[in-house]
Amino acid sequence: MPTVSYYRSLKQSLSECTEKSKVLEEGNDQKEKIIKELKEQNLRFSADLENFQKRVGEESLKIINYASERIIKQLLPVLDSLDNVTDEGSLAIRRQIEGILQKEGLTAINDSVAFDPNKHEAIGVEDGGEANTIKRVVRKGYALGDRVIRPELVILNKGD
Repeated sequence: MPTVSYYRSLKQSLSECTEKSKVLEEGNDQKEKIIKELKEQNLRFSADLENFQKRVGEESLKIINYASERIIKQLLPVLDSLDNVTDEGSLAIRRQIEGILQKEGLTAINDSVAFDPNKHEAIGVEDGGEANTIKRVVRKGYALGDRVIRPELVILNKGD
């Protein structure tokens, strides 16, 4: 038959096991909390990485699309000089240069009526016509893709 001391010892062991169980459960709760935090952090880092990759991709496309802009800007005065030539050789050279630049995405701004400050630069005003409309183009403007790289220089109508 078990003695009182045996029951006390069992009670003590049970108490110790209960305390160790509580400590282990608290440890598990902490570990689960840490795991949850790490998973959330991982999701944020994944989203940040995805956004970064998307931004780098977009910027790379812009760089590729506008890589020739600096050279094109340097060739525009040459085109301006060839605007007033009449001999066939110079006209052929002009057409070749225009063809190359068009392949690179260069387009002339051809809006010769409505003044748009994003596409035009007003350098003067003359009498006549509807106010703030373009009277004449002094120098052609050009766009590369959707970006204006040189605005048209225009004279505006003062109005009647």
